Amino acid sequence: MTRASQRDGRASNGSSGAPKVPAHLGSSPHEQAVTDFEQALICAAEAFYRCAGILLGEVARSHKLSGQDNVILQQLMSSGVPRSVIELSRFANRDDIANIQYSLRKLIKAGLVEKEPGSTNRETRYQVSAEGRKLIGSFVALRRELLMEQSAEIRDFDSQLRQAARTMSLITSFYDHGTRTMTGRNVAIRRVK
Repeated sequence: MTRASQRDGRASNGSSGAPKVPAHLGSSPHEQAVTDFEQALICAAEAFYRCAGILLGEVARSHKLSGQDNVILQQLMSSGVPRSVIELSRFANRDDIANIQYSLRKLIKAGLVEKEPGSTNRETRYQVSAEGRKLIGSFVALRRELLMEQSAEIRDFDSQLRQAARTMSLITSFYDHGTRTMTGRNVAIRRVK
């Protein structure tokens, strides 16, 4: 690390023009590469959710629906059968049940999702309404126009995406393992105190 980068607390990642990695997160080339990836992941996730919300159009704006809400709507549509909150959380690898429930309440209020007839409070299952299916049709058309047509022109993009998806699944397992490990350690630490 140069004296200048030491002074401002940032490590150079070796590539000109690339964002610099914070020194506390990237003291080796491997740590710098992982931190660069994490920053790209954060930016990609935020861009994805922002776009997913915007593509719902006026309905999203008038009901204050977010990209997270749209993802739940798409999960329900793609499953083909009514799903419970727990099933939705497992599918998306989420543990924020209260936020999923809040999204479902917003989607119900917007008329896009409905409770499955006959569901009990304890095992409520949700499905896309007729209005929701209509909106999803508009969403899919916009997604094709704005994302699919442009990305289809990138040479070898489909195989790159498939490889990226496999890599993301592997990295997800690293983060999940770390979470499980730290959860166990936190329990052990609390018991000692």
